[in-house]
Amino acid sequence: MQKYKIGIAGLGGIGGLLGVLFENKGYKIFSSKLDNKKLVTFNLKSNYYGNLDAKIIVNSNLKDANIIFICSKYQYLKKHLKKINNKNALIIPILNGRSHFEILKKKFNNKIFIANIGKVVSKINKKNQILHSSNNAPEVLISSEKKNKKDLRTIKNVLSKIRLKVKIKSKNSDVIWSKLIRLSPISALTALYNCNLGQIRSSKLKMDQLNTLIKETLIISKKNDNYRDSYTNVKNLIKSLPDKLNTSLQRDINSGVSSELETQIGSIVKLSKKLNISSPMNEKIYLLLKKKCQKRF
Repeated sequence: MQKYKIGIAGLGGIGGLLGVLFENKGYKIFSSKLDNKKLVTFNLKSNYYGNLDAKIIVNSNLKDANIIFICSKYQYLKKHLKKINNKNALIIPILNGRSHFEILKKKFNNKIFIANIGKVVSKINKKNQILHSSNNAPEVLISSEKKNKKDLRTIKNVLSKIRLKVKIKSKNSDVIWSKLIRLSPISALTALYNCNLGQIRSSKLKMDQLNTLIKETLIISKKNDNYRDSYTNVKNLIKSLPDKLNTSLQRDINSGVSSELETQIGSIVKLSKKLNISSPMNEKIYLLLKKKCQKRF
């Protein structure tokens, strides 16, 4: 079986995890990490995969890659894209939010797949250790809408080789909203209060806010994309998440660095205004977060 050459744009918690797993399965890995290093060494500490080491080649243009995983945070996306010079690779973006898809479509056209990754908690520390604390395999959702079946099989097979679960959805909107519907409310509140999910659960005020954010976002998703999910189902999915869960939006905002605010709850608010749908709780939390960001800089 062909061993594809894998490009990874962004070696953070998720990109680093993928890089280590692919390298340990014998794939040739290239990274578009934004510094000038030619080789990056990682150590993975994982409850699920165990402890693994990997050395990943830095090759900013990723021109030799057959498949490119875009794992950069949204605020660094354009810097990565300026360096990538590859018109033939299959492009798998697994960023949070929704704003990045249009940017990627302009550069890669029909080579881009609508995808995301969930059921994963993975962080990187200053020692280039990837700390994967989930007790399960990450789950990747990919849309098959207007996509070649052979390409879909290739992506699914490659991800299965590193023990990721892959689910194929028939519509782009189903992939986008299935994660954003729970990610945006949780990220917004953990960032605003700088707390974990368990601390939200223990507060009536915060739980009321979380529930309202979910309900508003469900209305927006249905109006814009005819996305149909029940409030009960979303709540049950959130119930399955651990109390200690925190989010990258929370860490970035409370560390005073650039964040994905605009591509998560910011994109929800923007869409609600475009659709002329009242979304007072999303607007309130978004404005509070913007003020918090302004104070940090």
